[in-house]
Amino acid sequence: MLLFFQSCIVQPIDTTPPEQTDYYRKTVAQIEQAKLDTTAGDTLKIGWAKVNITPPPPAPLAGYGKRLGLKYKEVHDSAYVRTFAFDNGQHLAFLVTLDMLITPMELTKVLEKQYSKLGLKPQQVYLTATHTHTSFGGWGKRIGGRMMAGKYKKKLVQQAAEHVLQSINQAQANLEATRVGYGYANGAPWVYNRLTGSATARDTTIRFLKFEKKNGNTAILCTFSAHPTILPSMQPVLSRDYPGVLVDQLEKQVNFAAFAAGAVSSHRSNYQHGETFKSVEEIGHALAEIVLQESATVQLTYTNQLNSVRIPLSLPKPHWRLGDEHRFAPGLFYTFFGKYSAYLSSLQVGETVLLGTPADYSGEFMTQLEQQAHKQGQHMVLTGFNGGYIGYIVPDEHYQLKKYEARAMNFYGPYSGSYLTQMLLQLLRLHQ
Repeated sequence: MLLFFQSCIVQPIDTTPPEQTDYYRKTVAQIEQAKLDTTAGDTLKIGWAKVNITPPPPAPLAGYGKRLGLKYKEVHDSAYVRTFAFDNGQHLAFLVTLDMLITPMELTKVLEKQYSKLGLKPQQVYLTATHTHTSFGGWGKRIGGRMMAGKYKKKLVQQAAEHVLQSINQAQANLEATRVGYGYANGAPWVYNRLTGSATARDTTIRFLKFEKKNGNTAILCTFSAHPTILPSMQPVLSRDYPGVLVDQLEKQVNFAAFAAGAVSSHRSNYQHGETFKSVEEIGHALAEIVLQESATVQLTYTNQLNSVRIPLSLPKPHWRLGDEHRFAPGLFYTFFGKYSAYLSSLQVGETVLLGTPADYSGEFMTQLEQQAHKQGQHMVLTGFNGGYIGYIVPDEHYQLKKYEARAMNFYGPYSGSYLTQMLLQLLRLHQ
């Protein structure tokens, strides 16, 4: 009886290689069955829009479990949803980025019930977030979600969904023929690997897409791997952290700007003035200056290439860690965090392929993905928080490190890093 009771609570970690599992084979099959719209369309039209999504205070903050539902008392800088619409006459797609910790699963559910009213399917809407740890919560139903984001507020989730749909409609209404270009810059001084301290095993690249309409209006979408966790965890103030300063500075030179979190797992911001708004301003201004400088040299071209795909991501049983060799039983994990669907997403705009993950995905994997994109004659941009969440994804060799990313927030076992990366590589190959 005791052994039976223990097995209901604690189980050994499963070390079966992913290639030998059903979940691996299922995801591979889903990718192989996916079909891209290869019909040549007309010149790509692009539109953009932003909508304020900030709940008035007091409302719960999201980002740290130790807050236990702490509410913000003031708004330092408002949160927005920023949306791009893409249409080549054959395919219509949207990129939606939220000034939130993640794209919450409950929000995803509400949106997916509404897409059909707009004539859309979920795979046409590419979701992501800035990953600021000082935006609003109220979107987690289970214990884990409430710890990270405060008490669930159905009204907040519904209002956020309405704002997202509003931004989609506005962006689509602004479609115009637009030139597209990819650029990148070096952001090494502003990021470091907090998991290992390595100066080389980190993603230091700022990646961005630049858009220019026939009337001269311009927009920039950029990503970076540094966690927006600069501000004090117990400060009751809503803020977009450094991504907010970055886009505000960009919009002093361009008509529209948006930010999406890149491969942020194990990567934190490198700042000089402590957990202060001065540090937020320093990094935001520095990154904006770098992006604007490099964007001036980006070659822009018209294109008709546009595709979007969403792949169901099959997963092993949860491996919520308990020491070096054991995990809590899956039932306990589901009770604490809930059981949600996960998927991979992709959006191809011209020669650039965006890959969306449901995770804090490590920048240490970016070299592999970029090498594959280079072989295909393409550029690659990775973003996180695409409407699901499966925890921190770190390289397999870091699994036994006694660190937060490898222990408390590694939810799916010792091979989740190599597994997810192999699936992303296969998804990327679809676009060649």
